[in-house]
Formats: sequence, C-alpha cells, structure tokens
Amino acid sequence: MATPERHAADYPAHRLAVDLPIAALLIASLAHWIRGAPADGVIFFAAAILLVVTERHSTGVDLLEVPSTRLPGTSLIAAVALVALVFGRQTVPMFLAVAAIGIGALVVEWRDPSLPSRPVPRRGWLWVALAISWCLWELVSFIYEQAAGGLSLTHPTMSDLVDPMLDNRVVQALAIGVWVAAGLAMLRAAATARRTA
Repeated sequence: MATPERHAADYPAHRLAVDLPIAALLIASLAHWIRGAPADGVIFFAAAILLVVTERHSTGVDLLEVPSTRLPGTSLIAAVALVALVFGRQTVPMFLAVAAIGIGALVVEWRDPSLPSRPVPRRGWLWVALAISWCLWELVSFIYEQAAGGLSLTHPTMSDLVDPMLDNRVVQALAIGVWVAAGLAMLRAAATARRTA
C-alpha cells in the first residue's frame, strides 16, 4: 500500500542541496554559452531552474488521492514521427511538436512531487558508468574542438557523428520516435515508482 510521499523538507540534512541532474544542466548551459549558442544556453538554464522549483514543490496530497495521468502511447510516437517525416527538422512544425512534448512531460511530472532518494540497485551502476563515460567523452571532444577551432575528425563529438545521418527524413522520424518512446517509458516508470513507494 502506498504511503504519503516524503517532500524536500523531509529529506536528511546530508542530502545534496542541488541534485546532480540540475548541476549537469547548468554546466550544459554554460558550455552552450561558451560555444556561441546562447539560445541553447537559455533553454538548458531554464530547464535547470524549473527542476529546482519542482524539487521544492510539495502538495501534501496522499498519492492514492492523485489520479494517474493517462499517457499517450503509439499514437503520439506515430504523430511526431509523421511530423518529422513530412516537415523535417529545424522547421516550425517540428519545433512546436517538440516544445509541446516537453511542456506536456513537465506538466505530468509537476503533478507529483519528487521521489525521495533511494539506494541505486547494483545493476544501476553499470548504466551510471556508461552515462558518465559518454558525458566525459562529449566534454573532452567539445573542449578539443573548441581548441582546434571547429569540427575535429580525430575527436568528434557525438552530435558531429550523428548529424549527417539526421539529414535523412526517415532517420529523423525513427530517431524522434525512439526519443518519444524512451521519454514515455521513463514517465511511466516514475509514476509506477511513486505509487509503489
């Protein structure tokens, strides 16, 4: 049976004042400012601020009283993939579709306060190690390219490797379909974890 969720004020004193994902978003924001992409920097900074506000948000409502949000599935994935296929990336319809998905995900998450911290499952450390390794590769590649003054064929960033493939609209549609499916899976997993805590 679910119990009322602990809020930010109930966490132990030794808990980090700022979660690592928020710190990562702030670092990403700074990196985008350095590379001369202020719009991207503002987006990452705004996302970090929204997460900070969300972390401090509490409702005091028992989780059993909060109805689960019905998340779209195949229909949303197909719709967004179709937008990518018809219009392509870096178009107004694609921008609006991605923005709507992001705002929708934020609203879904905003309905419930954050989960209390839990021990990471043993198998979870493998994914953490892979994620950190990828982030370090990206950081080193980014710094290397900035020092080299542009695209480096010997140490490219992930975006440099992926970008040419995304010129094909079919690949764009598949990529955004996978992205939406992964996001929906994470939202569902978070909702399940809240109600079984």
